Amino acid sequence: MAGSSKTNRKEGNVPVEHECPLNLLPRDIWVRIATKVASNSIHDLFNMQASCKVFLDAASSEVVYQHVTMRVIPLMSFLFYLDRPERRFIDRCVEAGNVDAILRQGLTEYFWIARRGIGMELLSRA
Repeated sequence: MAGSSKTNRKEGNVPVEHECPLNLLPRDIWVRIATKVASNSIHDLFNMQASCKVFLDAASSEVVYQHVTMRVIPLMSFLFYLDRPERRFIDRCVEAGNVDAILRQGLTEYFWIARRGIGMELLSRA
């Protein structure tokens, strides 16, 4: 039996006892779970993404970014994230249609950066 599993690994076939049990649930269930996690805590979402490939795939869905909570990110901090990963995260939330991220980005554009046109467009979207 040990020889057969060794042969399977060489061929690229993974024996049933070595498959990830997380793959037993469909992806949409994991996306729903990731959405609940994201709506409660960004830190937990990042921990979920870092834990395994199944969670990374589910937590990277557009639906998850629509529901991410922004309450732990101070409003003023949007100005300090210009070239950092946080900026890309916030931009992805805005692109996904996260209302809180759109509102914060609109306020930043309108009041602090003084780009009134873009700011008003984002505020009306929110």
